[in-house]
Formats: sequence, C-alpha cells, structure tokens
Amino acid sequence: MDLGYDLEEALRRRSNNISRKSIEALRNAIAKSNLVPKSITDKQLALFIDASDGQIDVAKKTIETYYDARHNAPEHFLDRDPLSETIEQCLNNQHYFILPPKDGCPIIFHQLANSKPSNYYFDNAIKTFFMSIDICLHKYGPQRGIIFLFDMRHVRIGHLTRVRVGTIRKFFRYVQEGMPAKLCEIHVLNVVSFFDKILSLIRPFMRAEIFKMLHTYSSNYNMDDFYKNVISNRSLPKEFGGDLASAEELHDQFRKEFIALREYFLGEVEQRKEFSGESGVKPVEESEIVNTFRKLDID
Repeated sequence: MDLGYDLEEALRRRSNNISRKSIEALRNAIAKSNLVPKSITDKQLALFIDASDGQIDVAKKTIETYYDARHNAPEHFLDRDPLSETIEQCLNNQHYFILPPKDGCPIIFHQLANSKPSNYYFDNAIKTFFMSIDICLHKYGPQRGIIFLFDMRHVRIGHLTRVRVGTIRKFFRYVQEGMPAKLCEIHVLNVVSFFDKILSLIRPFMRAEIFKMLHTYSSNYNMDDFYKNVISNRSLPKEFGGDLASAEELHDQFRKEFIALREYFLGEVEQRKEFSGESGVKPVEESEIVNTFRKLDID
C-alpha cells in the first residue's frame, strides 16, 4: 500500500520543505510512537513534513493526530470500500471531484446531486469526502495546499436535521490538526438563506485562521468577479460558467478513480490495524458537547 505520486519529483519540487534527511528524521522521531504504523511509507511521511513546513516536531504531532483521529472516528475511516453500498449511495446522491490546481493548490469540489434530505447521510458523506482528499493526496502528493469548493444549490433546511454535532467536531479536528496537507481556502457557492444556522453549528469548532479562509457567494454573485479574483472559469464545471465538463460528468470520471484505488483504500485500513489506539488522550464525549442544533429555530 503506497501513494501514487512520484516521490523523487516531489523532493525536487518541494525541496525547501522535504528531503531524504527530513524523512529519515521523522521516521526516527515516530519510531517509539504507539500511534503510528511501523509500515508507514516515505511517501506518507513526506506529506506530513511538507504540510508542517519541514518542522519535524510539528510533523510528528500532526501524524499522531492523524492516526488518533482516524482511530476515534471509525464511522469515517473504516469500511472504505468504494464498491460498498454505503459509498455507492453517497456517490449516487452527491458529487465529488478534483478541479485543476490554483497556484499549486488542487481544488476539491463537493455538492449534493439532488435536494432530497432523505438521501443525505451525514457521516457517510464525510467519509466519502475524506476519501476524496486521500485521492487528491495520492495523485498530487506534496503541494502548497488544497482548496475546498462547495456548492449549496441543492441544500435545504431539512438537511440540517441530518447533521450531528459530534461529526462536525471530528471533521474539523481532522482537517485542522491531522490532515497531511495545508488547507488554503474554503469557498461556498450559492450560499443558502439559512447559512447563519449552519454557521452556528460549525463556528465553535473552527480555528480563527480557518474561519478567515471561509468565503461565501450568493446565487446572484457576479461570477466574472469570481473568475477574476477566486478561481478561473478555465477550472470550473460548465454549470458555473466554466470551460470544463458538467459536474455530473466530472463526478462520473472521478468515481472511476474511487474504484481504481479500491485496493489502496482497503490496504490503508489494514495498515492502521497496527495502531494500538493507546493515545492517552481522553476522547470528547457527545454529552460534553453543547448541541447547538437543538437551539436552532427551524421553521
């Protein structure tokens, strides 16, 4: 089980952050960790070093959080077979794909394919989104960072009843503390009128620097400004005035990448079976979290 990118090319391209010497230094730093599989590869280590700007102590903390977060969220990081009913249900009702990089940052796109709340299973959607991130890292390797691009055109107020606060907490813990890539930007298109209610759910779990990355655009936003200042139309689906194929076509192509990497996803789960799970960190119980969703006034 290993990532698909070219390590030697990445070492040349990201030489300010990663080197053979830094990879060996990180391997030595985690040698006695009961959190990290002994079979972890050089390509995996390189991702963490690059995301930590070459700082080995930071990379060690990130990699341990990565495995601890995966261990404590089995609903998101186990049963990752792309051919399973769970993943297929998500791929049938949501769109996931990667758009061309902007300034060295690949863009991960996500939207609902239809507006039926009954077709939306929040934990499974998070699992599939995390798999999309893994595909991006598998393909592109170390990069300056990644960008999230969400479209809310099919989101309805009923979707909020499908959301679990504990899942939001786990999502942001992984993205902010354990993901082996920097998050550079978050953009939300066709933002809904009740976005304030969504924000009240997610804001408590967002670091200040991540919150500052969040940019929203209404359905009547001038897309010419978006093309000029945010993401070029050359890198967007045609529904958004872009030059690429439709979102459905891009999703269908990306779905093939999910299936092509089936052995990788199964192997990654097997690799983590080496993990003892004895992090020494007390997990946050659901009862300890203020369930702000119950306070929302949903009409």
